[in-house]
Amino acid sequence: MAGFDGKMLEVNLSRGEIKKTAIDKGVLRKFIGGSGLAAKLMLDRIDPKVDALSPQNELYILCGPISGTALPGGARFSVCGKSPLTNMFAESCCGGDFASKLRSAGWDGIIVQGASKKPVYLYVEDQKAEIKDASDLWGKNNVEVNRVLKERHGGRDARVLTIGEAGENQARYAGIANGRSLAARCGMGAVMGSKKLKAVVVKGSGKVPLADPEKFAERRKILIQKAKDNIAAQVLGMLGTNAAVDVSAATGDLPGKNWSSGDNTAIAAKTGGPVLSGPQFLAGTESCFGCTVGCKRISKITEGPFAGWTGPGPEYEGVVAMGSNLVIDDMAAVIWMNEMCNDFGLDVISTGSCIAMAMECMEHGILNTKDTGGIDLKWGNVDAVVKMIPMIARREGFGATLAEGARRAAQKIGKGASEYAVEVKGLEVPYHDPRAHHGLALSYATSARGACHTNDPAYSMGTGIFNWPELDLLPTLAAGVRESKGWGPLVKKSQDLGQIINAGVICYMFNLVMNGEDLTELLSSASGFDYTFAELIECGERIWHTKRGVSNLMGITAADDALPKRLLTPTTEGPAAGLKIDLELMLKEYYPARGLSSDGRPSKETLSRLGLSDLAAKLYR
Repeated sequence: MAGFDGKMLEVNLSRGEIKKTAIDKGVLRKFIGGSGLAAKLMLDRIDPKVDALSPQNELYILCGPISGTALPGGARFSVCGKSPLTNMFAESCCGGDFASKLRSAGWDGIIVQGASKKPVYLYVEDQKAEIKDASDLWGKNNVEVNRVLKERHGGRDARVLTIGEAGENQARYAGIANGRSLAARCGMGAVMGSKKLKAVVVKGSGKVPLADPEKFAERRKILIQKAKDNIAAQVLGMLGTNAAVDVSAATGDLPGKNWSSGDNTAIAAKTGGPVLSGPQFLAGTESCFGCTVGCKRISKITEGPFAGWTGPGPEYEGVVAMGSNLVIDDMAAVIWMNEMCNDFGLDVISTGSCIAMAMECMEHGILNTKDTGGIDLKWGNVDAVVKMIPMIARREGFGATLAEGARRAAQKIGKGASEYAVEVKGLEVPYHDPRAHHGLALSYATSARGACHTNDPAYSMGTGIFNWPELDLLPTLAAGVRESKGWGPLVKKSQDLGQIINAGVICYMFNLVMNGEDLTELLSSASGFDYTFAELIECGERIWHTKRGVSNLMGITAADDALPKRLLTPTTEGPAAGLKIDLELMLKEYYPARGLSSDGRPSKETLSRLGLSDLAAKLYR
């Protein structure tokens, strides 16, 4: 079969061995690729009780059927494994240009086992692969390592994944960099660091295989035109993802001061899309491989203490993490702190959340400057944040506490600090406020990887720009976005769709212009499987339950489907003031629709219907 064949490199770093393998076609059809395939591999291959930072954990770098093609939104790949932050199933996703080279080299993924005794990197050139010494790169950060390895291995032809000091020191929310992009969430950089794997370099001279190139090209042409005509895609091109700062401030979706402030319009006016894309800070734009939208910003800083820097600008999450979340309205400082996180290899969402938690602890007298090594972590203190980021990455002083993540750090601090840790299942909450659209609250509480707004498109449903009529997921849902009733079955459908998109591995932004016909034809013509939309939705349901079942085996129960106290407490000002989430009501609607038993496990009936007898045997032994 031409198309997506599941050809994998298996790299055992403990033994220094590399072998080639392929995934069974039946498994590929049922789990598609990306994080869907990772869930099946974790179920089959990893002891659920293994320590995430031990050699027994595996790291999966996986593409999907359209990864690396010239389709806008098709540049992404997934990085998965057991998370050192949440101790459950983990997935992170990244764009850029790595997937195109990996697949043109003839590989659909890389499985990394074991751990090296010394720093190494993996070098792949078409069908050749070898493990190389990385001792000279250890201790260096992402920008420098990327530059060195590109120069060493052919410049523009090489694509590189790296970890910075955060990954080396196993900060629990360290990410993996692909040049200017970061697979940031869940701590996969720490897993890579625990294996002493500093980088992966890929060169490929072939073409990305497609089962039906003509049909794929026809659908690509249709979608490019849809993107040109779509208002949301046009705004992304003009202002990048940071356009959402202004919209979120107007709707109550923009959090501030560690989620305690409901009115953040003043900071949004100084850090929003028009500011980042204005002449003071905009140096240019970029696209991921094959994309026509161009949402990435190239930023410049011309004044102040960070003047002279030019590089990748922050996305929405980075701006909010270092901006309104910390009560900082200095755009230049926000850009620079985001760049620091990327270079050290820290998830900017988790970094901002941990620092905000510490700031609130200091405000309430739980912490003082003696605890933090003399750093005054007060709201709006740019200098304190600039000092703290490298301390987190290097696990120095109080930074070692924050490197553990908000949940563990708060437990270590004690004295009621956990009240200010805004996380779900250990994963810090992304910066969209569920008090402004309640379906997102249910998504956060039940997401397959912990708090996440990209594991399913429920957030987009709330914005009124999402339209999948095949699933009765329509823009009109925005009218009831501030009510809790009725979201259970809708979020279930949205999650099933989200699993297909993530297994695909398709850019979250591009689902704004797709429908069921588009998705079905793309995946069919790319993979060679004659999918129907109904079969794909069943795949999505199967993938969700596999991820959930793996996490159940790792200790997750119904009690973990919860939200922090901060998000269940209404704000007193702003557009969402007084709105209270009724999570108990939503979970009562959700569990029967989702096919979960009362203890939070996939029911035997659900698993039987989805052909997951292997999972059922482990869950109900």
